[in-house]
Amino acid sequence: MKIYVALFVAALSGAIGETFFSYGMRSFGAMDWTKPSRILDLIFVVARNPYILTGVVFAAGFFYLYLTGLSWVDLSYAMPLTSLSFVFATFFARYALDERVSWHRWVGTAVIVLGISLVVLDHHPRTAAGEDEAAGREATGSLPG
Repeated sequence: MKIYVALFVAALSGAIGETFFSYGMRSFGAMDWTKPSRILDLIFVVARNPYILTGVVFAAGFFYLYLTGLSWVDLSYAMPLTSLSFVFATFFARYALDERVSWHRWVGTAVIVLGISLVVLDHHPRTAAGEDEAAGREATGSLPG
């Protein structure tokens, strides 16, 4: 159960962070990479914008929880579960940022949910080889590789 809670909260944190990034960048406008001064503007906006800084905190929370999840389960199990962030982000985009979300995007989001559901049906989040390797490393104190 701790796996699902950690990765669910990680996905939620990631989506909240992305929502704050999007909201914060709306004040900046479109990025023009052909103007070097615009790159400096971006750096200063990122450093001073409270919405972007809040997004960084949530992104850091995602990263910490994701790493924690990877210590418990295989990458091929954790990564699809954290793709719930796409689902959350679509809802936040629609209802918090008031974006128009086309039916194509909603269908794509539903396909992601279907894929996550298939992964969750696999009740072996850590492969046997992975468990044996981890146990061997703990016993010997060695690093992988």
